[in-house]
Amino acid sequence: MKFSHFLPGFMAVLIIGTASILTAQNCVTTGLTDIENRLAQNQALYSPQAGIRSVQYVPIALHAVRNTEGTDGISEAQLLDMMCILNDKYQDQEIQFYLTNPPIHYINNTGINNVPNNFTSELRAARVPNAINVFVTNNINDQLGAAGYYQSPAGWDGNDFIVVARNFVYAQNVFPHEIGHFFSLLHPFHGWENNPWNESTWGNPVGVNAPSDPAFFSSPVATEFQNGSNCTTAGDRICDTPPDYLFALNPSQNGCANWTTPVRDPNNTVVDPQENNIMSYFGNCGSHEFTTDQKEAIRVDLMNSPDRDYVRNTYTPNMTAINSVPTLLSPPEGSTVNSAEAITVSWFPVIEAQYYVVEVDLSPGFSSPFRKSQVGAASTPNATFSDLQGNTEYFWRVRPFTEFTTCTGYSDRGSFFTPMSTAVADLSEIDHWTASPNPVSTGEQINISVTASENFSARIEIYDRLGQRVQTIAKPIFAGQQAFSLSTEDLISGLYFISISGKTGRKTRRLVVQ
Repeated sequence: MKFSHFLPGFMAVLIIGTASILTAQNCVTTGLTDIENRLAQNQALYSPQAGIRSVQYVPIALHAVRNTEGTDGISEAQLLDMMCILNDKYQDQEIQFYLTNPPIHYINNTGINNVPNNFTSELRAARVPNAINVFVTNNINDQLGAAGYYQSPAGWDGNDFIVVARNFVYAQNVFPHEIGHFFSLLHPFHGWENNPWNESTWGNPVGVNAPSDPAFFSSPVATEFQNGSNCTTAGDRICDTPPDYLFALNPSQNGCANWTTPVRDPNNTVVDPQENNIMSYFGNCGSHEFTTDQKEAIRVDLMNSPDRDYVRNTYTPNMTAINSVPTLLSPPEGSTVNSAEAITVSWFPVIEAQYYVVEVDLSPGFSSPFRKSQVGAASTPNATFSDLQGNTEYFWRVRPFTEFTTCTGYSDRGSFFTPMSTAVADLSEIDHWTASPNPVSTGEQINISVTASENFSARIEIYDRLGQRVQTIAKPIFAGQQAFSLSTEDLISGLYFISISGKTGRKTRRLVVQ
């Protein structure tokens, strides 16, 4: 059985836009010996079946991790796209994944969001029963380039969860890669973790044992030969994946380009790795894939391993296709709503949907750090957002989905204006402020004028359109009128947001840099 997936139109742009950070991304999975042992147990159960097998549906519990105050988290829409990529990579294995109910779970904890490996017991306790639990965080253990990891040991009585860094949700070989670890797959460069090949250190030809890091392995790991003669006891123990001595992290390697350095195995045979293998670290491949034997290992682990009893079931999720998008109803396009403190948006429902994700943002691209979002049941085609900023234009949109159908599109973008507001969340210390010129040219000063009702300690921040903070100034603001300037020397052309925050809230304005 095959499934066709509709990818939202912006996905290609996002993949291309993040290509520079998807080269040789690191999976920092530990417990590799545990995975190795499970794989060995499963290999005795291999029984390749001819023809089409019944589809196995596996539940996924997605956890959006954010800072304690609810900021710096993955968007629900990105999580849906991540599921879409996962199902695309596994559909030829007759394995598909669906979301638990509720479809998104939330954790507000700054520590977990940035250094999840320090909170293993907390993540274990947050797991949803009878599902693969996946936590999407801002960072992975404060390691630059770390994209995700699988936390062993396996089984519900173990840890058995996955963590993915939000910058890598669109990479084809990150989430599917970690799911591969969950189902007993090793890296093709097994034994070379943390020690990528270079001639001065590891020789050419290489030695009979890989330079296995004692932090990962209690005993040496045999180096895999190119001719496959030791493929069941060396490297990743999979015979149709060629040897790989972690060439992706060699300084001379450029993404998924063909590895051409003549590195020789202990038999003095030149090694030819599979660059586009999902379990490798080569990035930016046009398409990543599993081999036939890797697929069989995944299937056997899912169907036979006692550690996978809790995710194995006979449930068939809602497979209804969604071929339409909601029509926005209220507020009318471009209108001014009655209050900034609580605004209800509504739309005409899509009959096939189980859920909606609704987004409201200052940015027409829905990518600012001030985006608000909600996930709700399709039976209630409306959502209420509170504490919006006064005297501001907002944009909103709606995306339908089901527990299985996540490759869906958005409604048209709507907009509305909020009236002047005195809500506490709207920073009551400031009566009025301006930022000019706007648009501003790169290198030109931004002049900030503030009229304050009282003294307070302000934090002035500039964010780019992706929500990354690019400038921060702490400044005392005094009662009355005053002015100061901000530099744009480090800002390239594009959309930004200037934010002034104090003890009672925040005020934000869009800024265009030319």
